[in-house]
Formats: sequence, C-alpha cells, structure tokens
Amino acid sequence: MSIHLYALPYAGGHSLVYRPLQQALAHSPITLQTLELPGRGKRAKEPLLHDIDRLVEDLFSQLRPQLTPGQPYALFGHSMGSLLAVLLARHLAQTPATPQPCHLFCSGRGAPSVRGEQLRNESDYRPKHTLPTPEFWAYIDSLGGIPPELKQHRELMEYVEPIVRADVAALENYTPVTDAPALTVPISVIYGIEDNELHPEGMAAWRSVSTLPLTLLPISGGHFSLFEQLPWLTASLHEKLVPIDATENFS
Repeated sequence: MSIHLYALPYAGGHSLVYRPLQQALAHSPITLQTLELPGRGKRAKEPLLHDIDRLVEDLFSQLRPQLTPGQPYALFGHSMGSLLAVLLARHLAQTPATPQPCHLFCSGRGAPSVRGEQLRNESDYRPKHTLPTPEFWAYIDSLGGIPPELKQHRELMEYVEPIVRADVAALENYTPVTDAPALTVPISVIYGIEDNELHPEGMAAWRSVSTLPLTLLPISGGHFSLFEQLPWLTASLHEKLVPIDATENFS
C-alpha cells in the first residue's frame, strides 16, 4: 500500500518547491502531495493570510476531505512548514472521526512551544517583516533562502516579497501554546548543524510534543541544506514510512 506524504511550505514557499523531492520519490511507495497556501502558486489570486491559526485552518480544509480510513499518511514541513505540521496534527487530533498521521517530519525549526531566541532575549529586536526591502532580503539571504535565479530578477523579487513578508509576519506574531496536549504520533526532527536559527532550548522542547518516540536527524549545512541532500532525505523518509519487507524494491 502506498503512503501519502503531505508537504507543507516554508515561508514564501509554494507547492513547486517540493517538485524535486516528489520526483525523487516517484518510484517508491511514498506518494508526495503538496498543500498550497493562499496568495501563491495555484492560489496566487487569493488574499494572503498573516496569521498562523488561519493558515492552519486553511490547510485543514484542504487536507481533511482527502483523508480516508485505512490509508496511511504523514506530514512533512520545513521551517514555517514544521510549525504548521505540528499545529495541523493537533487540529486533526481534536477532530472526531478523523484519521491521524502515522508520522511527522519537522525540519529546520525548534519546537512550537518555544519562541525564537531573538524574540525572547533581545529587547531591541525589530520584527523582520517590518524591515526595509534591502534589509529584509539580506535577512532572508542569510538563511540561504534566495535561489540564485531569483536574485537575478528584480521584478520577480518584487512579486515574491509580499508573500515572504506575510509568512514572516505570521511567524513573528504567533504566540506559542505551552500547554497543548501531547500528540500520539512519532516525530522525526531534521536540523542543519550550522543552522543559526536553531537553539538548544527549542530543540530540547521537541521531546514534549508527542508521547511517542522522537528521532533527531542532524545533517551538515545550514537552514536550507536539506534540499541539497535529496538522496539522504528520500532514504530517511523511506526508512520511517515503508515496511522493512518492501525496501528491496526502492531505488
């Protein structure tokens, strides 16, 4: 039986950012499907949302009709998508007669219960989504979040900027819930060992997100290095999702 893997976008991302991973999984039992947020990609004409809770509701409205009893599925999210994956899983857990994910893959972010180090410790911290355009893009670039082809097209950067700002605003305005019930889903957390956005407290807090096993998967590189290591990622997804007796046919 195939396993559906629903991928959630990072800030400023759209469904096509997962196309390489989708292609890498094409001959495996894992079927990668993407959920599109409003204001981008296939939903470019819809208004942007600036609130995490509304984004979760939007994702839930897309995902719930696709879920059927007996069909296993998992959630995958990177950065903002990691936060959305956990909050979406909580929403699903609180909805009666709703199939639950068999696994969560969360990449490039600390646990949802902990704010970023800068928001908690810098009294002079200035929200990134309010920065002037040059400073805002310098921040995004410091994360490795600007593809080379985007840097070469000013018009495209002008088009994308409101999308990225809306997502960053949603993240910066989100108030973590510290007393949420623990999930009953295994979680794998992928993190770059050179990712300056991650801090020990946020990583340690992942252990309280679920009552089931947590797997920490370190990789070399920074915030977006995951997307440069597709063979490793596909193997890791396969190891967690596909039964042992099916692995011989995966390539």
